[in-house]
Amino acid sequence: MSSITDVVKEGLKYPFNDGKKVLTFGIIILVSSLVSIFMEYMVFDNMRALANAAPIDTVQAAISALPPSSVALVVLSWIVSFILALFCAGYIYDVVKYSIEKRSDLPGFGDIKGIFVKGIKITIAQIAYMILPLILFFFGMMLAVNEAVGGSVNAIGGILVVIAMILLVFAALMETMAICNMIAKDDLKAAFDFKGILAQIKNIGWGRFIGIIIFSGVVIAVISIFFEIIFGAIATGLSILLGSALVLVLTKTILDSLLVSPYISIVLSRVYGSIYREANDIE
Repeated sequence: MSSITDVVKEGLKYPFNDGKKVLTFGIIILVSSLVSIFMEYMVFDNMRALANAAPIDTVQAAISALPPSSVALVVLSWIVSFILALFCAGYIYDVVKYSIEKRSDLPGFGDIKGIFVKGIKITIAQIAYMILPLILFFFGMMLAVNEAVGGSVNAIGGILVVIAMILLVFAALMETMAICNMIAKDDLKAAFDFKGILAQIKNIGWGRFIGIIIFSGVVIAVISIFFEIIFGAIATGLSILLGSALVLVLTKTILDSLLVSPYISIVLSRVYGSIYREANDIE
């Protein structure tokens, strides 16, 4: 069994096996990021239009005050962003699959339909694992901050928030192994084989399982902060030189999306696949 540092080190090296594919993945993330920025701008522009409109007292009046073309662009941007997110999730599916199979090459982008289908599977599994803890969290928050219900109810809300946070952590750990199990067996149902998933975590050891996840998270955080400083300085310098705040946002978005985000996503996916492989003694 490899050490925790060996598992993470192998993951850190893996993206360098094919820089072109990492860059291609980065371009997809970049397009998604640019679409998101455009969508945020359009939403802000629509809110400004509402603020400048005559007094609005109904939802219908609010909708009527918005430019139809702006609303259509916001909706279109959201759809494009969602589709690209599914594609990215589908590619991560393949990266985990390659890791489980202990392949040294990176997956390609040829099977576009297949990648989308895989992305849908991952998204369904993620929503299924997180929806209950999130509902409990927001419900608890509503009770905790509502001054009209009294101190005892506020306290109950606080307890629910704490329980929800514990459930969120447990669900996140389960989700990591569940998605790997689904990918290994290429079956969405395998993501909800709770008995088998718990057995796999027990096989690798809860301490080792959590240790690898925490250690890889710390390493990734250090890398992210390092490049955040470097890219932030580059973006700030260009922004000052060209006298535009937009240059700051775009430069940082381009550098992060092309270089940092794809690298981090692939590294973590490789590590998670390695965890699953060890948990199931796959050689």
